[in-house]
Amino acid sequence: MKNYIKLILFLLLIACLYTCTTHRKMKTEKTMQVTAVTKPVNSVLYYSGIIEPIRTVMMTSPADGVMNDVQFHFGDEVKKGQPLFFISSEKFQSDYKTALMQYIKAKTEYANHQTEMRESDFLHKNSLISDDDYKSKQTGFYNARLSLVQAKDALDNLQKQIDLQGKNFYDLKIEDIDKITQVLHEQNALRQIHVVSPANGVVLLPVKEEGSGELKKIQQGDSVRQGDVIAVIGDVSGLTVHVSVGELSVNQLKQGQSVKVTGMAFPDVVLDGKITAIDRQGESMQGGLPAFSVEVVVPVLTREQQNRIHVGMTAKVAIELDNAAKMTVPIKAIIQKDGKTYLNVKNEKSGKVHLILVKTGETTLDSVTIDSGLLPGENIVFTD
Repeated sequence: MKNYIKLILFLLLIACLYTCTTHRKMKTEKTMQVTAVTKPVNSVLYYSGIIEPIRTVMMTSPADGVMNDVQFHFGDEVKKGQPLFFISSEKFQSDYKTALMQYIKAKTEYANHQTEMRESDFLHKNSLISDDDYKSKQTGFYNARLSLVQAKDALDNLQKQIDLQGKNFYDLKIEDIDKITQVLHEQNALRQIHVVSPANGVVLLPVKEEGSGELKKIQQGDSVRQGDVIAVIGDVSGLTVHVSVGELSVNQLKQGQSVKVTGMAFPDVVLDGKITAIDRQGESMQGGLPAFSVEVVVPVLTREQQNRIHVGMTAKVAIELDNAAKMTVPIKAIIQKDGKTYLNVKNEKSGKVHLILVKTGETTLDSVTIDSGLLPGENIVFTD
């Protein structure tokens, strides 16, 4: 009998505890109700990149040689036509002498053909030579003129790269053998090439090999070969940033789309830019999905911004996406059952709550977009 009484008391205690716990849970849980409305959903994509000039011009060595002098520091601002490098080149000296002699020879031959052409004009007008002879003289004259133009162009290209101030070699004739000999013995002037800046901008280090990302610094005494890139002139009146965008996001971007550019080195500056190019071929990333290169340009920087923002700094690019209007609900309202997604919806007339099947879209920290299954104006009920 005593055991029976103890069992009854034990069961009553359990029932009491359960009632208290349920009551406490009901007090802590709060029923919430929200109305489904359609509103625009804006999202922002963030990418990182390296700041580059808005435009660049490559400077190449005009001949094989040795760097005699470098008259700037990398990062300096330079003007178009400003001498930057002096290169000693015996090959250039030989090429210049050959070009000068070919020019003088072509000039002499042209003068001779010009005289013959005048005589042929007179003879042909007076029917003293045949048409065939006259055409032959014309052909010789035109060929001589073409040879002179080509020889002068070749000499012009070499003449720009040496410093022979106050000397005009274009007036030299084959008879001026003494002056020609003097020119050919201008050893120092002909051997030293000066390479000038092709544009206004900042002198930057070139990349050693394409794709390596390693920079090379040309210094006095270095050997260079014809065609080697020895410097890059960068236009820093604006800037360019290249970012890699994954295949899942690239189709959300378009040319001309506005972006915001910031950086750790200039945290209080927000630059307005735009997308200027989107690659149509992806590059395979190690251990990940293919990525597409996207070019972002900030067309204008103020002088103060140019003094603070430098080539090679890191930049953060924010691209805001304007998505179509969608319905969003609190993430707490989502009910998962048997691999499907449901919402509790309250009928306004009957006041009853029933489950509806929905299809969800993008998810944020506290909300979910509903792509289908829910109508605007319906009331969603959930516990908070």
